[in-house]
Amino acid sequence: MPAIFFESALERKTGSNPLGLKGIDHIEFIVDDADQWADFFVNKYGMARRFYADAASGVAGRRAHVVGQGRINFLLAEPQGTGPEADFMRWHLAEHGNGVRDVAFRVKDARAALAEAARRGAKVVRPLDEHDSFNGGSIAAYGDTLHTFIERKPHTDFAPGYRPVPGGFEDGDIHFAMIDHVVANVEHMEEWVEFYEKIFGFDLFMHFDINTGRSALMSKVVSSTDGWVKLPINEPSSQNSQIQEFLDKYNGPGVQHIALLTPNIVATVAEMRRMGQDFLDVPESYYDAAFDERIGTIEEDKEELKRLKILVDRDHEGYLLQLFTKCVFARPTLFFEVIQRRGRALGFGEGNFRALFEAIEREQAKRGAL
Repeated sequence: MPAIFFESALERKTGSNPLGLKGIDHIEFIVDDADQWADFFVNKYGMARRFYADAASGVAGRRAHVVGQGRINFLLAEPQGTGPEADFMRWHLAEHGNGVRDVAFRVKDARAALAEAARRGAKVVRPLDEHDSFNGGSIAAYGDTLHTFIERKPHTDFAPGYRPVPGGFEDGDIHFAMIDHVVANVEHMEEWVEFYEKIFGFDLFMHFDINTGRSALMSKVVSSTDGWVKLPINEPSSQNSQIQEFLDKYNGPGVQHIALLTPNIVATVAEMRRMGQDFLDVPESYYDAAFDERIGTIEEDKEELKRLKILVDRDHEGYLLQLFTKCVFARPTLFFEVIQRRGRALGFGEGNFRALFEAIEREQAKRGAL
């Protein structure tokens, strides 16, 4: 079993919010085909098209769709034409393949957030860009990832040059409310834990070591003082671990997975499976007598969870249900987690880690990476 160490997070969350964070605003992906990946999230994740931008709408160097559901916004951008922006995006695709470029945060005051982050030692890579309805600026994070601070004024547009898409709707059995957490794979975990503590004023929420006997990793979770932003950070502790494979295939640190919070994981996973999304396999033995002893009484039908291969884990405050997709891009890098929290469950499925990591190892073995 993994070794889990809690930091008494509820008692420790007495710090300030120096950057005025309100939560995650959006996540930007640089992709090879914005139309294809917009269709992917619409057709398999139940998202709606919200905005579109290209050169004709006044955005140079890119074509982009914004899709989303609830408080989730994914910006899917591909290079278009020539110029610095298009050239950089082509380089990013060649270096990393499809992946996350920006985990953007909503803030009270973008100018103040950027200035305070710089004062605390962050590297500003995009100075403040001010508009009538939108202010934003960016700092460097792990690898080639950015954090943009976005201040939104009363408006209906996503950003200058992004036009609303008529007819987008969120209807069906897939329901996502918000991003639960965003996980980073890095080479030196402590460096980035300290970065978020120093720059963002985040707390260390928990940490754990995982060793399946075939591969291993170490992880720490940093969180905003109000708990709305949670960022697990992983580093490899064996050469054949899935984290090391990510670093090798992605050519450096980056976002490993994004957890999407749903109020009904059974309906959501059932519909995603029907729409063709592949998930990591869970062995039948996961649901044996030890499952009942470990989990206790739950609201869901165990046989339905078994049919859909949904994992369950209990902590002191409640329990959570979760399932992980297979890697969605051509390189074995980014995947998604579907998660539902019951009660006041705070964990990340630590009790499921052995089942999860053994499932990932089976996928690695198929690729010849283990």
